[in-house]
Amino acid sequence: MTQQTVVATCSDYVGRPISERIAADGPPKAVHRISPTRLGYVFETSETRFVGGHPYYSVNYLVGVDVHRTPVYPVTTTCRGTFIVHAPSDAVPLSQRVIVDVY
Repeated sequence: MTQQTVVATCSDYVGRPISERIAADGPPKAVHRISPTRLGYVFETSETRFVGGHPYYSVNYLVGVDVHRTPVYPVTTTCRGTFIVHAPSDAVPLSQRVIVDVY
């Protein structure tokens, strides 16, 4: 079996609160203060799905129709990046810290 890796676009999350990423992916690997008004949340997530296994048919004129299945293989989607959020102070709740950029 071979494993394929697809990099997800982390920029799809720009404009959303960082609390959505924390709820979906768990706690970040690290949090860094980049400037007095910006924080960087470092995430690395991956998801593995198994694709394939679809039936296809072949005709054997001696015994009839044979059912076969395509091979099943894992596909891993990985999203790595630092989500930059606007947070002028540490008192701002996570639900109000909006992602402004991704590196």
